[in-house]
Amino acid sequence: MALGKKTGGRQKGTPNKENPLKGYLRAHSLAYFEPRVQTDPITGGSREIQRQRLVQDEEGNVYKVIDLIPLTDHTSGLPLTISDFEADMIALSPNERVNAELRLLEFHTPKMKTVEVDMDVRGSVTTIEDRLRELCGETDEDDD
Repeated sequence: MALGKKTGGRQKGTPNKENPLKGYLRAHSLAYFEPRVQTDPITGGSREIQRQRLVQDEEGNVYKVIDLIPLTDHTSGLPLTISDFEADMIALSPNERVNAELRLLEFHTPKMKTVEVDMDVRGSVTTIEDRLRELCGETDEDDD
């Protein structure tokens, strides 16, 4: 800086340039969390999601089973109005859902840091009564 005056660059208050890629990603992310009616784009009916689970039979063989979960309201039978994020969370197994929630929680809670305290306490133990007497200007001899 020359003599405390601005000699180049943007003027004060000029906004940053808009990045088209960042704008697209932001809009896509917002749409992912916005509630919408969960309909199948091909059939127009209620959307179904797949949840995989492992099943073991009596002989010890392990099979992968895919359950189809309809995203419908149980009372009316109409498609649910939920976000795609919520639908994806329903598709996860309980273990995967907990792991996803914990990983997302890291972005919303501050990290705790360890604090080391090196203290050296010297002195006598003072009771509240002693401290009050000291503040009032009284001594133990005055009590007699």
